[in-house]
Amino acid sequence: MKIFLCIIAVVSLQGVVAFHVEREYAWKNITYEGIDPASYNIENSIPTAFAHDAASKKIFITVPRRNQIPFTLTELDTTKHPERSPPLSKFPGSDKLISVYQPVIDECRRLWIADVGQVEYKGDEQKYPKQKAAIIAYDLTKDNYPEIDRYEIPNNVAGNSLGFGGFAVDVTNPKEGCGNTFVYITNFEDNTLIVYDQEKKDSWKISHGSFKPEHDSTLSHNGEQYKYRVGIFGIALGDRDPEGNRPAYYIAGSSTKLFEISTKILKQKGAKFDPVNLGNRGPHSEAIALAYDPKTKVIFFAEADSRQISCWNIQKPLNHKNTDVIYASSKFIFGTDISVDSESQLWFLSNGQPPIDNLKLTFDKPHIRLMRVDTAKAIRRTKCEVKRVKP
Repeated sequence: MKIFLCIIAVVSLQGVVAFHVEREYAWKNITYEGIDPASYNIENSIPTAFAHDAASKKIFITVPRRNQIPFTLTELDTTKHPERSPPLSKFPGSDKLISVYQPVIDECRRLWIADVGQVEYKGDEQKYPKQKAAIIAYDLTKDNYPEIDRYEIPNNVAGNSLGFGGFAVDVTNPKEGCGNTFVYITNFEDNTLIVYDQEKKDSWKISHGSFKPEHDSTLSHNGEQYKYRVGIFGIALGDRDPEGNRPAYYIAGSSTKLFEISTKILKQKGAKFDPVNLGNRGPHSEAIALAYDPKTKVIFFAEADSRQISCWNIQKPLNHKNTDVIYASSKFIFGTDISVDSESQLWFLSNGQPPIDNLKLTFDKPHIRLMRVDTAKAIRRTKCEVKRVKP
């Protein structure tokens, strides 16, 4: 997501808050299966997001296209690779992809991506010519994951696709089929939300004041402070009502507020956009990624200024008194993605590489980490746990 996709503040923490959290994988640098390391640039191999398919035990990881990057969409079979630093494999059928920032798996086991259609560097224009951004879906239930949907986003809707942030896939009623599906993509540079109607093959963008950055945010690293300012970034969907509509929760990267809008509004082209400000999470709690767990009714945030994962239970008013921390570590540098899989496992990724000019990277210690924890265990004895009252 341009260079900012990984901006996470670097703050020294004493000790670790990580009850029940497991470090699934940790890499000093990314390697690719079947590819000679001399043929690619390890400094440019920066994973930004992932999706875990609980049914196949595979993780799909995106590496935005930079100079000498062999694959922008990869997969990791966790059953074949129990080691802590496994190589990533090429995703079948990904030869024509330009650059992918984030994958999402829906309830129909379709893997969705948004190919931004351009690279962020100079020199490979002939190899990767600029094209329209595209929304693409693959069927994970079949061998080699055939492509089952592709939609090119009109330029006037996509805007600057290098500003694509998080996105969510909304299957209206999975029990009745997968045809009625909508995709929501944030654009943190244009401060817009893109809506794709799969059934009608149509798309549009929404603009609103709540999408804009609220203030300048600060990135601290090695005693220096860096300012950034970004708009709407993370988006997550809540529980369905009987009509198949859901609350869409979203945050701007440079804001501590959380907003909610019904997908009933998002799915109506031209409908009046009137979101609800749910509250303020408190000072220094900016985040670019969030995930909702229907089992616990909790939203988890990958915070930008604290090297931590925080939580809030939607059954409580949103304020700093009702939020809590489920994970914090001085090693959690540059957290870029967080999601809950179909088995209520919370996963979160940090790639250890904040996008600072002339940043000197070292590869002697693991700095890319993928963590996992059961959501119910994660919130145990925190403010986010709401115990059921026995009748």
